[in-house]
Amino acid sequence: MPSPVRRTAAVLAGVLALTAVGVSPAAAAPPGPDPVPSRQPGDQGRAARVTLITGDVVELAPAGDGRYAATVRPAAGRERITFHTLEVDGGLRVLPSDAVPLLAAGKLDADLFDVEELIADGYGDTKSTSLPLIVKYQQLGDTGVRMLAGNSRPLTSIGGAALAADKSTLAGFWRAQTAQVKQAAQTRQATQVATFGGGIDRIWLDGRVRPALDRSTAQIGAPAAWQAGIDGHGVKVAVLDTGVDATHPDLAGRIKQAQNFTSSADTVDRFGHGTHVAATVGGTGAASNGSRRGVAPGADLLIGKVLGDDGSGYESWIIAGMEWAAAEGATVVNMSLGGEASDG
Repeated sequence: MPSPVRRTAAVLAGVLALTAVGVSPAAAAPPGPDPVPSRQPGDQGRAARVTLITGDVVELAPAGDGRYAATVRPAAGRERITFHTLEVDGGLRVLPSDAVPLLAAGKLDADLFDVEELIADGYGDTKSTSLPLIVKYQQLGDTGVRMLAGNSRPLTSIGGAALAADKSTLAGFWRAQTAQVKQAAQTRQATQVATFGGGIDRIWLDGRVRPALDRSTAQIGAPAAWQAGIDGHGVKVAVLDTGVDATHPDLAGRIKQAQNFTSSADTVDRFGHGTHVAATVGGTGAASNGSRRGVAPGADLLIGKVLGDDGSGYESWIIAGMEWAAAEGATVVNMSLGGEASDG
């Protein structure tokens, strides 16, 4: 599984530098003099708090000009750990010194220490009592994460699991998993530093993901096509689905024809899928000031409702819709649907 860690030059340079020089035991370091710009991790202008995978608690406090500063309350027994603050990709990371070797070795996701991201995604202590993790075992079937209370889901494709780790267990979990890291560091056996104990190979934040049409269109080169004057103008595209919400800002004035082939009363989309697909095909992006424009915003959209208000339909409805689309001159027919005996 590719690591979701953002491997920016700043992170690698900072982590490797810290690893090279070593970190002497010290009390929790206060925040640096230059707070980083905020991504509004909590209620704007208010302090926010989050527990790291190490069990240490970080508090972000407003520092003026939309910026935040971090202070750390170490977990019990970790009072002599040093904490480093780094600005990366516009966010603030708080790195405990004993996590640095694992970060440098790619065994630990740096996003687990991006305190602004954690709070912005709802993992702050006022909103969540758990921290979502993805772990990869050293060997399939290892159970070194049993001490993490909470829900879990096996992920056999990566030889690991997804866990909702109770924050009250994190300090003990980290202490158990990094015992050999600490021992190797004390004996200066650098080759042994970057490994977990307890049968775990790697740990990632189970980060939140969201639909992002502004990124998907860029990935297929749509903006370059638009700039060249290719936006679907003059092309009829039939969307055979659950109908359409013709009042949606992205589709207002975009529907050339609509036909109902179901037992439902009309072509209105009461299920939601058809509107989503139609906007992906040819929405204007008006609802997002153009940032989530459809692939072909100049195309003529023909809407065939072939699935009813419950999201299901009959093959005969689909066939009738395809016949209609062809008769109306559609050169593209989109059908995001399928059934039992279907390759859809």
